[in-house]
Amino acid sequence: MAHINPTPIDPSQGGPTRIRQPQPGERRAALAVLLTGRPTPHDLAVDHFLEFTDQQGMSLDGLWASYQEQVPVSATLIIPTAGRAAVVFVSPIITHRSVQDTADLLKTAIRDQDPGLLGLIQSLLDPTQRHERDALLNAGFTRLASLVYMRCSCPPRAVASPVDGSEGNSGCTPGDSSAHGGVIELEGTPLTALTWQDDRFDMFAEAISASYLDTLDCPGLVGLRRIEDIIAGHKAVGRFDPDLWSAFYLGDQPVGVLLLNPMTDRPELELVYLGIAPPFRCQGLATRLMRYAASLAAGRDYTGIHLAVDEQNTPAMKLYRGLSYRATGRKVAMIYTLPQSAL
Repeated sequence: MAHINPTPIDPSQGGPTRIRQPQPGERRAALAVLLTGRPTPHDLAVDHFLEFTDQQGMSLDGLWASYQEQVPVSATLIIPTAGRAAVVFVSPIITHRSVQDTADLLKTAIRDQDPGLLGLIQSLLDPTQRHERDALLNAGFTRLASLVYMRCSCPPRAVASPVDGSEGNSGCTPGDSSAHGGVIELEGTPLTALTWQDDRFDMFAEAISASYLDTLDCPGLVGLRRIEDIIAGHKAVGRFDPDLWSAFYLGDQPVGVLLLNPMTDRPELELVYLGIAPPFRCQGLATRLMRYAASLAAGRDYTGIHLAVDEQNTPAMKLYRGLSYRATGRKVAMIYTLPQSAL
C-alpha cells in the first residue's frame, strides 16, 4: 500500500511548475489534490466526490492542475451552474508562498472559459481560508460578502391564517393559494399574491428587479447578471416548486417576492430570496412574509427553513434573529466577472 503524506503538498518547496488540464487517467490524482492537498488517487474523498458529481450531472471539464515532474501539486475546478454562472474550488494552500502559484493556476483556468456562456464565477470560503482568499484576490476575484447561514425550526402542522395584526398570529395565507394566486392582507393593505407560472415571468422579473433598488443584500451583485440568469439560478437551488414562489403586488405596483425551494438532502426548505421594493420597506412586511413562509413549510411537513444572509445587512440580520433563526455557519463569498459579461 502506498504511503500517504499526512499533510498537503507545499508547491513552493518543489521545482518549476507546469499548468495544464489532467488527462483522463490523471483526473483522480488531480481531484485528490483539490480535495485533500495530497495526490493520492485512491482516497475515499475522491470516490465520494465523483459519486456526487455523477449524481448531479456536473462536468469535470473545468479541472486544471499545476504539475511538478508530472505530479499534481495544486488544482482548481470550475463547475458551471444555472444562469450562466459557475462555482470554483481550489486546493488547500499551506503557506503564503504558494498563493501566487494558485492565483496563476486560477487565471489559466478562467482564461479557458467562454464569456459568451459564462458571466460570473463564485467561490465560498471558510473564514479561516486566508491563503485561498488571497489567491482568489490575486487572480482578479473581489470579496462580495461575509455570509451567515441560519436555520429555524418549524412547528409541526402550523395552520396559516390571514394576517390581521392580532397577537400570536403565526402567518398569513393567500385567499387562493393555487397557481392562480390570490389576495392577502398585510397591515390592512390588500396585496395580490401570485405563485409562479411561466407566463408570469415578467411579473416576477419586475418584482425581483424592484427589490434590488438600494438593496443591502450583497449589493455588489446588482447589475452583474441578466434577470433571466438570476431567475434560472434561483430555480436551480434545491428542487424548484412553483407553488412555493410568490410575487406580491399592490395593483400594478410590485411589492416584493418570496422564493422558497425544497432542499434535496433533507425535509426542509431553503429561503432562496426575499426582497421588498423600497416604498414598502420598514412596514413589517418582511416579518409577515417570513411567518407566511413558516406556515407554508409546516403545512407541508417541512421541519425547518435555511437561509444565507449578508452579515452587513443589519435589517435582515435583525429580522431573522427576531424570528428565532440561529446561525449555523459562515462563509466568505468571492466573485469574478468575466470580461464583456457585465450589463
